[in-house]
Amino acid sequence: MMQCFRISWWCLGWCLLTPVFVFAQTSDNQFREIIRTTEPLTPQAEQKSFTLPPGFEIQLFASEAEIQKPLNMAFDMKGRLWITDSSEYPYPVKPGARGKDTIKILEDTDGDGRSDKITTFAEGLNIPMGLYPCQNGVIAFSIPDISFYEDTDGDDKADKVTRLFGPMGYERDTHGMNNSFRRGLDGWLYANHGFNNQTRVSGGDGHVVEMQSGNTYRMRLDGSRIEHFTHGQVNPFGSTFDEKGNLFTADCHSKPIYQILRGGYYPSFGKPHDGLGFVKPMMDHLHGSTAIAGVEIISAEQFPEEYQGDFFSGNVMTSRINRNSPVYHGSTIIAQEEPDFLISTDPWFRPVDIRQGPDGALYVADFYNKIIGHYEVPLDHPGRDRLRGRIWRIVCKGKDHSSVDYSKMNIEQLIAALDTSNLTTRTLITDYLSDRTELDVVEPLQKAVLEAKQPVIVVHSLWTLFRRDALTDNLLARALACPAELVRIHAVKILAE
Repeated sequence: MMQCFRISWWCLGWCLLTPVFVFAQTSDNQFREIIRTTEPLTPQAEQKSFTLPPGFEIQLFASEAEIQKPLNMAFDMKGRLWITDSSEYPYPVKPGARGKDTIKILEDTDGDGRSDKITTFAEGLNIPMGLYPCQNGVIAFSIPDISFYEDTDGDDKADKVTRLFGPMGYERDTHGMNNSFRRGLDGWLYANHGFNNQTRVSGGDGHVVEMQSGNTYRMRLDGSRIEHFTHGQVNPFGSTFDEKGNLFTADCHSKPIYQILRGGYYPSFGKPHDGLGFVKPMMDHLHGSTAIAGVEIISAEQFPEEYQGDFFSGNVMTSRINRNSPVYHGSTIIAQEEPDFLISTDPWFRPVDIRQGPDGALYVADFYNKIIGHYEVPLDHPGRDRLRGRIWRIVCKGKDHSSVDYSKMNIEQLIAALDTSNLTTRTLITDYLSDRTELDVVEPLQKAVLEAKQPVIVVHSLWTLFRRDALTDNLLARALACPAELVRIHAVKILAE
């Protein structure tokens, strides 16, 4: 049997205020300790600490000394994994000083499940969180700005930096900053604004956004506009989209999963709501801790049917990956608690981000550390580890998890590749066809809307045409009358935009 303990602290680690813990049976209750008393394990020893359901295997994709402290992850069209990597955390670099943090590209060139090529794309950064690879570079946050780091000569190293938005607030709390950049099918880049900080920022059009503590917002990739999307939450850290285009975040205090509704007001500290826009939580359970970081929805065909559409969340206090399944009551989604997907006996395991790759594998950023607390442990505590960090790759045994370089495909091949269950792949292709304005994609996409039998191809073709300003009224009307529910849902979302 498991025992439940309720302990109130001001803030726990990556985002945790007033946590509730449920601990597995251990001889010394290591998972209760804010400062772990065990010694660190080697990556190989930590790998043996994991328990997964039958049929799954966990691989060490990358570790120290090649990487230090991964925070956020993202994939590009070539199937490569990009990470923000910080050894500066939790102290920001002093103004005028050059940081030691980086953005790195990780590749598995021989298909053995481990990264064998690591490239430092950008360096000299200051606690980078949130990143989105696009065009010939990456959009990322590094104190105090959101910038476009660009590779102008094709050597996979940024040689030009353009500030898009900033300064973004960081002065009050370095564990609650801008994170989890996710591109919506509408073309906007969505992000979370973390605990306690205050930001007043505008895009090139002069539209001003003011945010205090937990919020979500969205921005244009060229820096032209930023918009407030929702109000509240305490410290959202982790975001994901589902098949229907719904956005979800993990709030590292109040609830592990929220559905994010535009204009909605969410539970937070001392913030009023407008009386109409308050959004009810999706769940009442907490998985033993409010120390939640990262959320992903399973959409890859390699995973068994029972996992499709499920939410996986990182729990940095209990050192587990939690699982919830969605239960629909009309348009209302309730998160139903399922058995934990991954359990570790190593209390240093800190899963801060979870992403499904275009190869169908599940990638876990492990901010491997003795201390995860931010308020209840001094920031200068000598026990804070700054050197160890791991990326884990979870695969289904007997399934094909090989990587594909989609950037080498022609337009017809890319449209055909939209017929996959993997939402990461479909989103990457949609962004590529939308952003590469030199490509002649309009006629092939219009043809796909008219002729494709697979609803997912129709959906992504519609969004790409919309983003290319080439979606006709006739095609949209056809989509609104389509027998496939998924197509109708996305057609209405396009109308909303």
